[in-house]
Amino acid sequence: MSELEKRYRRLLALYPRDHRERNGEEMLAVLLAAAGDRTRPGWRDTADLLWNAFTLHLRRLLATDRGVDPRDVLAIVSLLGPIAILSEAVRGLHELAWFVKAGALFDIPWLYQIPDAPLWVAWFAVAVFALKRWRVAAAVGAWVATGGFVLLELYAPAQHLWTSLDAGWVLLGLLTAVALTFSPGPARGLELVRWRGVRFMAGSVVVLGLFAVLGFAGMAESWPWLVLLSACGLKATGGSRVGRRAALVLAVPLMSVSLWNVLGEWAFGVNLAFFYGIPLLVLLAAGGLPRWPRRRAA
Repeated sequence: MSELEKRYRRLLALYPRDHRERNGEEMLAVLLAAAGDRTRPGWRDTADLLWNAFTLHLRRLLATDRGVDPRDVLAIVSLLGPIAILSEAVRGLHELAWFVKAGALFDIPWLYQIPDAPLWVAWFAVAVFALKRWRVAAAVGAWVATGGFVLLELYAPAQHLWTSLDAGWVLLGLLTAVALTFSPGPARGLELVRWRGVRFMAGSVVVLGLFAVLGFAGMAESWPWLVLLSACGLKATGGSRVGRRAALVLAVPLMSVSLWNVLGEWAFGVNLAFFYGIPLLVLLAAGGLPRWPRRRAA
């Protein structure tokens, strides 16, 4: 292999792998044929290859190359979203375990101990409906459960502040309800991630719940715990481009907690703008969501 070919191959290595597998050898042959007697790439060829590699990666990041169907992204979210949301119940489990250990389980009404308990029952039902591929029932349950997040702010604001630290869970619930309503649904999501991905995501949530009961979930409100959950979501959705974008949607709670660690508490209106608007902008910029969810034309 000549020095010129080695240099060209290093430049072509900057392109996405699937693009290299399809077009790499043909591109290399054209470059070598046009090089003549040169022993190294010309500056124009180098700049052209670098620019094309950058724009191709950018187009894929913004999903403008039409290589990802956003409806498939939402289909995965409609299947795995309810399971991921159940992981937020670890805080309630941890609180319940503390009351059991202290022998005070019946001393305080459960509404004051874990006021969001009915929501986790509702999301569990949504997860079961999604796994059964009962899309309509799952969508109705998701909208009801998402509305419950808002009601908690009215009736139990001290226990569940959905405008800052927990904004990501409310937003993920809303996106899951939208996905169940507008996407092809859990049936399509199951085709994309298979049962192996579902079992991995459900198993991760169960393990986190066990840690909570055993008293190791004190970090449930911090970013390391959500990094672990987001990594599990990435693994469950697979390594495809569609899967990575679905994992980005499932990582919305991590985005909100990261913002909270940086910004802290703000005024109500600023909270709404930052903790809901910024994650949505990130998802739209990265192609994790369609510009407008609609059914595919016949």
